[in-house]
Amino acid sequence: MTELYKNEKLDIYERAHYSLGEQVEEVSQILSWYGARGRRVLDVGCSGGLHALEFARRGFSVTGVDIEPSAIERAKERSGELKISAQFKVLDLRVDSLSSLGRFDLIYSLGNVLSHIDKEKMVGVLRKIGACLANRGVFLFDLLLKGNPFRKEIRDEKHRILWTRGLEEQSGRINMDGAFHDFGVVQHFEVWGYTVEEVLKITAASGFVMQGICEHLGFAEGTEHGDNPFCLNFRARLMIAGARSGAVS
Repeated sequence: MTELYKNEKLDIYERAHYSLGEQVEEVSQILSWYGARGRRVLDVGCSGGLHALEFARRGFSVTGVDIEPSAIERAKERSGELKISAQFKVLDLRVDSLSSLGRFDLIYSLGNVLSHIDKEKMVGVLRKIGACLANRGVFLFDLLLKGNPFRKEIRDEKHRILWTRGLEEQSGRINMDGAFHDFGVVQHFEVWGYTVEEVLKITAASGFVMQGICEHLGFAEGTEHGDNPFCLNFRARLMIAGARSGAVS
């Protein structure tokens, strides 16, 4: 996974998705429902820190974590260049503890970061995240959907990317190639896809209760999702205050 978001490959990812400052609008969409509640924010899979620094620019106390050292280095450099204070740390969700980071009022993971986690490890990873969430905090994340029927080809006209995919039905593993037309490159991804029912089951087993499911980060009424979405955003809270007691490190 880490090879896909480092150095020049991270350049392509950022230029394809955020060359027009899309992270500003995405943070605005989140704040349209989150408002000015608790100010401690954790970005899980922060990559080069674009969203984290936008939250920090708006006065939030932000920590970003990512598995890729070069991405964290870029985030730190941006923080210095923009003179925006935020904390960034190299961390592997699959094996590292999050306990030293403290508690957060909003934890988010965007860009299908969690779809890169092996399915059998997801409950443990989500419990770690839950252990860092304040009792009245919000956990926002997105996941790839495998859908029925499975869509083997998806054209992202906005970002000029053609996705071709193959599904291992039993495991939910997806082999996916993204042809970035503006850059003349193809990147290969090995990820996991879910049904909505699977996500609800996994989050419940991790101590969360679902608060909303939507294709759009704004979670506006009437924009939940279509019949066969590519990916979805999920908004959850801790089921009970004691849910973090089952956390694993």
